[in-house]
Amino acid sequence: MNAPDALPDVSRFLPRGLVAELLVIVRSKGAEFAEVYGEHTLSTGFGLDENRIKSSSWSISQGVGVRAIHGEVTAYAYADGFDPADLREAARVAAQVANAAAANSAPVAFRAVDAKAPFTVERPVSLALDEARRVAMLQMANDTARAHDPRVREVSASFGDAARSFIVANSDGVWAEDRQFVSRFGVNVLALEGDNRHSGFAVAGGAVNPEHYLTERPPERVAREAAVMAITLLGAKEPEAGSYPVVIAPGWGGVLVHECFGHSMEGDTIRKQTSIRATQMGQQVAAKGVTIVDSGLVLWSRGSFRVDDEGTPAQRTVLVEDGILVGYMWDYLNAKLTGNRSTGNGRRASYKHFPLCRMTNTYIEPGPHSPDALISEIKRGLYCKEMAGGSVSPADGNFSFQVTEAWQIENGRLTHPVRNATLTGNGNDAMLKIDGLGNDLAINGSIGSCGKSGQWKAVGVGQPTVRFSGITVGGTRT
Repeated sequence: MNAPDALPDVSRFLPRGLVAELLVIVRSKGAEFAEVYGEHTLSTGFGLDENRIKSSSWSISQGVGVRAIHGEVTAYAYADGFDPADLREAARVAAQVANAAAANSAPVAFRAVDAKAPFTVERPVSLALDEARRVAMLQMANDTARAHDPRVREVSASFGDAARSFIVANSDGVWAEDRQFVSRFGVNVLALEGDNRHSGFAVAGGAVNPEHYLTERPPERVAREAAVMAITLLGAKEPEAGSYPVVIAPGWGGVLVHECFGHSMEGDTIRKQTSIRATQMGQQVAAKGVTIVDSGLVLWSRGSFRVDDEGTPAQRTVLVEDGILVGYMWDYLNAKLTGNRSTGNGRRASYKHFPLCRMTNTYIEPGPHSPDALISEIKRGLYCKEMAGGSVSPADGNFSFQVTEAWQIENGRLTHPVRNATLTGNGNDAMLKIDGLGNDLAINGSIGSCGKSGQWKAVGVGQPTVRFSGITVGGTRT
C-alpha cells in the first residue's frame, strides 16, 4: 500500500546503525531474540452533528518499541519520539527479560524483506482531500439523509483517516519498511415515528484512493443507505423465537465466521490449548464445501498490508478446506514455540504495544448457488441483511450476535422487516449446519476493528450469501 512522499521515512529518525546498537543492547543479558519497531502515524478526523461540524482533530504519534524474547517470556518497552538516549534506555529495560551472559549478541547483517504490496494507494486521502472537501462531504451526507424522509430527525457523520510509516528490524537480520493508509466515512441516522425510534448506519472506506468517495461510495449513497435502514426499521416486527433456517447476507455477514472461527484459530490460543480448535486439526469443523481463509492480500481492505508488524510478508492462509481444519494463524513467537512459521499475522496497535497473533481479512469462499435460490427454497426463515457486533468464547465456541436489519422469509420470499433479532449458538455446531453457499462473495474492508488484549486493529470480514439449516433466533421487545 505504498505511496511516495506521503510520510517521512522512519529511517530518517532511526538509521540502521542505531537500530543495530539497540538490538545488541536488548540481547546483552542473554535474550534469545530482539526486535526494534519504529513508527510515525498521522491521524485526522472530522465529525458532524446537529447540522454542523462539531469536532475536528489532527495528531501525530511517533516512537519506538523494543522487544526481547527469552523462551516463552517477553519483555517490551517503548519510548515516545526518536531520541537515541531514550531508545537506549528502553532497550536496557527490555534486556532484563534474561539474566545471563549473552550467548551471541553479535549483530546479524540486515536484509530487506522482499515482498510485493497487494495494491498501491497512489493518492492517500490524508494528502489528496483537504479540509474543505471533507467538510463538504459530511454536509452533503447530512443534507441527503434529512431529505430522504421527514421522519429522519438526527444525522451524525464522521470522516477519519490514518497514515502510518514504520520500520521493524530484529536480531535474525530482518529489516522491513512499509507505509499504510486507511480512511473511513460513516453516517448514522435516527428516525422517529411517535414513540418508535430506530437508527440506521452505513459506511465507506478502507485502504482506498479518494476516487472511492467520488464514484464507488459517494457521501450521498452512504447517507441514503443509512436513512433507508432507519426508516425500514420503523415498520419492522419482532422476530419469531426458535431454531429455523437462517440466511446471512454477503460481506459484513462474515463477522460471524470472524468471531466463530477466527479468534479460535489464532496461534496463541492454539499453543496454550485454550481454544476448542487446538485439538481439531484434520477434523471436520464445517459443512462439506466450506472453505475459510485469512488473507492480508485483499484489494483495498483496511485489513491488508505488504508486511505485518513483525516484518513478515502478508499471505493467504487456508484455515478450513472443504469443511476440514487444515491450518492456523501464527505470529513470530507462537510459531517459534510450536515449530511453525509465521503466517503474517503478527500485528500491534502501535509502537506502544507488542505484537499479538491477529486476523487480517477472514472470509468464507464462494459456492455454486445463486443468492435467490438459497432463499427460494425456505418455507419459513430469517434473512439477515445487516449484522451488528457479536461475541464468542474461544474455549467452547458459544456465540451471540445482534442483527441490525433482518427480513422474514415466507414461502421463499422476503415478506417484512424484522428488528431486534439475535443469533445464538455454538460455532462448532453452526458451521456444520451450513447447507448452501452463494456465488456472490463480498469482503467488507471498510469498517472492521477487532479488539484483543486491549489492542484494536483494522480487519476485513467477508462471505458470500450463506444459508444455515438452523440457528437459534431470539429478540428483545421494546
